[in-house]
Amino acid sequence: MSVLHVVRHAQASMFAANYDELSERGRSQAARLGRAWAAARSTEGAPGGFDAVFTGPARRHHDTAAGVAEGFGAASLPFPQPVELPGFDEHDGQALVVQTMGALARRGQRGGTVPEWAAALTPLATRAMDTSQPKAARSRDWQRMFEAVMARWIAGELDELSESGELEGVESWSSFHGRVVESFAELRASAKGEVALFTSVGPIAVILEQVLELPPLVAFRQAWRVYNASITRVIYSGARVTLDGFNEVAHLPMGEWTHR
Repeated sequence: MSVLHVVRHAQASMFAANYDELSERGRSQAARLGRAWAAARSTEGAPGGFDAVFTGPARRHHDTAAGVAEGFGAASLPFPQPVELPGFDEHDGQALVVQTMGALARRGQRGGTVPEWAAALTPLATRAMDTSQPKAARSRDWQRMFEAVMARWIAGELDELSESGELEGVESWSSFHGRVVESFAELRASAKGEVALFTSVGPIAVILEQVLELPPLVAFRQAWRVYNASITRVIYSGARVTLDGFNEVAHLPMGEWTHR
């Protein structure tokens, strides 16, 4: 029986020029996770180091893994060189939202039909982009808009925009879902023992969908509660896959429990 510890990356830099960079708090979260894991694995009878470590391709995935590795190094415990698995990359949610809202706004300007749900999101979009507003308020408005667009994306309602070329470079739901499912299966087939994976909310949602046999949107709504640097644990053996822990953050003080 093998154990997969799925770690959501530590806090990135929301609304910064480069989101894909850990914030100061994010670096602290990764370091705390590394120290906590190393301490737990240094006690008698506890499992040793990891047998394999994987990351998605984003810088925030790699940097979170590096922060954890430092904790293992300080405790003189081995930490395998992470192997990058591109299939565990996050979908580009920002591009999805921005391009969807922009495409539908242009349709309205040309006299075309704009769905009621999209028109209702316009005030949220305005507030989320207003840099004079508090960061927490902007983040809440962005999340509400993001969830509404994501629901249409998962349902296939945005495929027509992609096919018409109005969502340039935005990955379809079927493409994203397919690559994560494939990578999850490949990881289980090749990695045994104690395994760690550093990735993002989207791939975690697909893993939850697969393990718990949930409808995709239900899985995403659950995954949106996943904290930065949290641990979701999956046990697998052959074809059997079981959820053994979800969104664990006991290694972090409450002041470092963040979603963004």
